[in-house]
Amino acid sequence: MKTGTFIFITGLLLFMLGIYLSTYTTSLGVLLSVCGGMMLGVSSYFMGTHQVKSRKRMNKS
Repeated sequence: MKTGTFIFITGLLLFMLGIYLSTYTTSLGVLLSVCGGMMLGVSSYFMGTHQVKSRKRMNKS
């Protein structure tokens, strides 16, 4: 499994678990939601940078 996909799934699970736990205990739920959201952001960076491939430019003379 690639790094970006693994971090995305883990971040999504933490984010959803944090939302669920925030109905019972606010501090733990908010902490998990913030960590999960940060992991989702990092995973989108990894997935975006690995999809972009550089092309060689051809000189037209």
